[in-house]
Amino acid sequence: MPAGKSIRRVARAGARLLPPEQRHRVRRTGGALLRRLPPQVAEEVRGVFGIRWGAPPAHARPADALGLAGGPARTRPGSASLTGRGAAAVGADPEAAARLERALGLADTSRTEQGGRAVGVVAAPDVRAALAAAGHRVVPLVPGTAGAVAERVEAVVVDVDGVDGPWAGALDAAGAALYLELRGAVSAAAARGVTVWVLSRGRHRHRLGALALLHAEDVIVVEAGAGRTPLHFTEDPGDAPQGIADVLAACPEESA
Repeated sequence: MPAGKSIRRVARAGARLLPPEQRHRVRRTGGALLRRLPPQVAEEVRGVFGIRWGAPPAHARPADALGLAGGPARTRPGSASLTGRGAAAVGADPEAAARLERALGLADTSRTEQGGRAVGVVAAPDVRAALAAAGHRVVPLVPGTAGAVAERVEAVVVDVDGVDGPWAGALDAAGAALYLELRGAVSAAAARGVTVWVLSRGRHRHRLGALALLHAEDVIVVEAGAGRTPLHFTEDPGDAPQGIADVLAACPEESA
């Protein structure tokens, strides 16, 4: 046996005889000394006491426990709790929503038996019920998978008075990360040529995020309780009483 290995084995055996508290003290106070030693010598000493600098703690969990990140995670741990500019500065993985939806189960975005379109919805219960009663398939858009679902539905409805529940705070600066995800889903749908309706109603319409949605160039705003004007001079509003815009315009000015 080489002399070096024999010395290390004897030293390790002696180190194990030390009481746990004393051994811990040696590890803690010996750091300054190790930094002054040549790298090869310092590595030998670390091996004697079982020190592996740079290794993750035994209790540390992987950043992507479900294997959904598809490579190095782009978002920092705890980034979901960031607000304002801090949230906007966190990089987003554009494929994360699709991977998460596949893991949870793909949402049904097929047409109904009557031919009703699949509508991605962020809305209050009364709007969801009205769309379902009109024969449309209501597909909720929720944080985490909204972007993936928005790329498959045939229309999107965002009710300013219904940005609540899992989307609570998305209209305020404190919920910038949620707003960016919602806005990203809207943009993903609009980029495919899908119509995005934003229903303006309720006391939240003057919040920062609501104003940004209402003034977005890739959405069509519908005022609740107001008669809808035809989008084209050849269109007769009476020809399509079950159209999405007509359903939204007939909704009350505030959710129940």
